[in-house]
This record gives sequence, C-alpha cells and structure tokens, in this order.
Amino acid sequence: MKENVLVLVRAIPEKSRKYGHNVCVAGINDDGSWRRLYPFQFEYGKKLNFRKRDIIEVTIEEPDNDKRKESRKVTGYKTIKSLDEKEVLKRILPCVASVEKLKKEKASLGAVKPELEDMEICVNDTRLYDDQTYLSAAEGFLEKREKVKMPVELRYKFKCKGEKDCSGHRMILIDWELNELTRNIMRNEKDKIIIEQKIREKFFNFMKKRDLYFILGTHFKFGTWMIIGLFYPKKDVAAQKSLVELFEGNS
Repeated sequence: MKENVLVLVRAIPEKSRKYGHNVCVAGINDDGSWRRLYPFQFEYGKKLNFRKRDIIEVTIEEPDNDKRKESRKVTGYKTIKSLDEKEVLKRILPCVASVEKLKKEKASLGAVKPELEDMEICVNDTRLYDDQTYLSAAEGFLEKREKVKMPVELRYKFKCKGEKDCSGHRMILIDWELNELTRNIMRNEKDKIIIEQKIREKFFNFMKKRDLYFILGTHFKFGTWMIIGLFYPKKDVAAQKSLVELFEGNS
C-alpha cells in the first residue's frame, strides 16, 4: 500500500542490530491521519534526501511489533515535493487537539497548541565538541561520528490552548533541532549557565514570539507522552483566526 505523508518529525537516528542506523518519521497523510513510519535506513556519508515539510510517498505495511495504531512499517519511499509554512499549517490545524483529548482517543501521535509557562534545562555534558561522538543533520548527511544521547535535557511546562480542563503538563523535548543547537553552542562555550541561557533564548523566549505547535508522540515501551517535534511559523493573523474558529467549533 502507498501513501503520501507530510514529514513533521525526523527523529535522531538510532542504531539497531536488525536495521543498522535508522530513523523514525512522524507526519500526516493525505487523509489527515497521523503516521509513524519506521525504519528509514541511512549509511555514513550519504545524503538524507528528505527533510521536515517534505511530502514523501511511502510503501507501507503493518508493523512487526508496534501496536500503536498510527505506526506503519516502511518498505520503500521517494520524495515528492516540499511545502511552505502556510501549506504545512493548513495540514496541521485540523489535527490540533489537546493532551487530554489524545489520551481519551488512545492516540499515540498528535499536535497541540501550547500556552508556554516555563522551561527546565539540564546540561548533562559539556565536553569538547570534538571529543564527543555526534551526528550532524545541518550538513545534510550522517557524519562518521555519532551521538544518540542528547547533551541536554529540556522539559516544557505548558497548558493546552482551548482545553478548559487542562491542569498543565511537564514534558520532555527530544527534537533533533535541540541536539544541533546545543552542539553549535558547545563548540565555543563550556559554561553551563551561559549554555542554558542561550538554549532558553531560542526554545522559550523566541518560541513565545512564534505561532508554536508541539508534535507529540508516546514512548514505545512506557506509553508516556513526549514532545517529538516543533513547528513554529511566524504569527499570521489569518491563521490565528482559523485556529480560534477551530477551537470554538470543537467546544
């Protein structure tokens, strides 16, 4: 079976005995359904030929051991085209829910419009950039050094916009972009306080100025919710009006 899927999340590659180096992708298909696609295999030095906001055509089948309803096993794919931010936003808006609603629906993927309250940052490792194994997404291919564990842990405290009964959430961010920003900072900076300040500037202060959406997913083993991706286009009056209408229509 083939589907076209808009890529919203491209996770940090992991190493497995069965597939080698592979990555998990999350996105929305043409029917507006969420998809968790796995595995996409990569080799060192080869280009990653799709990015977030790309439409990819995937050949899929039922997964081997993943019971989450949005999960599919990928047996082939090709990149179709890339969408701009406004086109992506049109795809996301009808899928915006709340953590509470996602739990009721027993979903394992979803999008929420957060009202940011605070952010917690824990710097785990400040060793020299060259002393760490790492993976670079910015250059568009896998480096010969590889780092799976992020050097920092970031947790957002937020409420779901439009959800009257939301008591608030505290959730870890595992987005690849955080990994890349942290490594760029650590090339020239080893002071934990300054590192935290720079991360906060981008992932909290800056995000509060944008039209921010969290892409959420559940942990395969424990079922806990995590922020697996961010989408943060510039604020647009027309888009904001559509979002307000969406929430009013769901209330």
